[in-house]
Amino acid sequence: MPTNKAIRISRRDFLRGASLLTAAGVLAACAPASQPAVQQETQQDAQPAAASQDTTAPAEEAITVQYWFGWGGTYAGQTWDALKTLDKFAEVVGENVTVEASGSSSGEKLLTAVAAGTPPDGSSNMSYLDYMARGVLIPVDDWVATSAIVKKDSYLEGSWNDGFYQGTMYGVPANEGFLRYGFNYNTKLVEAAGLDPDNPPVTWTDAMEWNEALTVFDDAGNLQQIGLDPYDAMGGAFNIQDGFFPSVSWDFEWFNADTGEFNFDNEMMIEAFDVMGAFYKFIGPDNMAGMRQVEGQGTWGGSFNTEIQATIIEGYWHPGETIIEKPEVGQLNRTSWAPVPEHRRGDLIQETGGHYVVIFTESQQQEAMFRVAEFLNTNEACDVIFANVGWLPGLIPFLDTVDTNAYPGLQFYFDSVDQATHWYSPARCPITSFCQTQMSQLREAHYRDEMTAAEAAAEMQARAEEEWVAAGFG
Repeated sequence: MPTNKAIRISRRDFLRGASLLTAAGVLAACAPASQPAVQQETQQDAQPAAASQDTTAPAEEAITVQYWFGWGGTYAGQTWDALKTLDKFAEVVGENVTVEASGSSSGEKLLTAVAAGTPPDGSSNMSYLDYMARGVLIPVDDWVATSAIVKKDSYLEGSWNDGFYQGTMYGVPANEGFLRYGFNYNTKLVEAAGLDPDNPPVTWTDAMEWNEALTVFDDAGNLQQIGLDPYDAMGGAFNIQDGFFPSVSWDFEWFNADTGEFNFDNEMMIEAFDVMGAFYKFIGPDNMAGMRQVEGQGTWGGSFNTEIQATIIEGYWHPGETIIEKPEVGQLNRTSWAPVPEHRRGDLIQETGGHYVVIFTESQQQEAMFRVAEFLNTNEACDVIFANVGWLPGLIPFLDTVDTNAYPGLQFYFDSVDQATHWYSPARCPITSFCQTQMSQLREAHYRDEMTAAEAAAEMQARAEEEWVAAGFG
């Protein structure tokens, strides 16, 4: 839930979890109704063993853990190949455990498996709260209480808090969990357009000026380059781990978890539709869609890597991912503050968020899956993930070790800890994935002039309220 309190703290205090974000009731963890226990059998024999008796301890039974996640690419491939070879893996997870890591497996595939009663043992990068609210995940409180690795004081407050639902912990922070917002730009393209890379946009008005200068058409009117797609990456994200950028940029709370009330039909949301939609209208909705359909020019960094898109609203992972995927472009990356409307000029916004490992109630290897989550929180595992994918956890001891200049643009995110004036955290709404789908439809209907911004905001409000009741929450 966004908080609108302006704060200024040191990086050290931030990393120690000092009162950044508070979600009401989220820390009151309660024990699960039932929890699997490891049973130990002891045999006592009054007679001494014969001298020839084989006293060799039996080999541990081989265990296979099914771990599904929404990420593909490098994380699903070489990263997990490297993780499984670490000595720390065998130490924490067990020499007898094999993890079958399955990427791009958090959408319909996961829903189908859960509905059929055959889910994987654990999952990440999925609609966490949607699953937490529907009783298909096992609480992890008891395991966490005895863990030597997963401890509350080791995490950023927002990363820890959002692993809970109604006072019970279901998610173990893992893989990725640092800061969400920055305005990343290609200095070569910026300079070529006659813009000053030392004076990036700070408001949406400034961002549109850059967009107009950076958008290029050929003589036939074909789109060659765009300045900014405001709905790309974190600008258009709407989920439980990343939040909803219009509510952060315009500073309003779209959902109140305490009352179950939605707040889309307001002047700030209407202005956000108009301001962000104007970029699509300037570039042309069909031009934008055509650009996205070209292989390699997709969202979340694809078009930035090909230098078709000059700027992007992204999280701290962008600098590392870009260097890893396209080093020559990553070297040109620079980062500044995500844009705000004119009435907020001077406000510096930032948000925490991140990912978790969750374990399903019908998992066949619940305890082993928890050990996998523990392993992902070791420095050894975090090192591999940072080097291979560019991701950082919300794990304070590891963040303290990071070379903040490892990737061009990363330093900004660490500096923003001291400099941000307004902090936010994703709203805790169990129909967030539904809202994401509806918002995508309505913003396109708006920028294609099929409805006004006011109509889109009112329709979003109505759909959310209707679904809240239909889903059994209202």
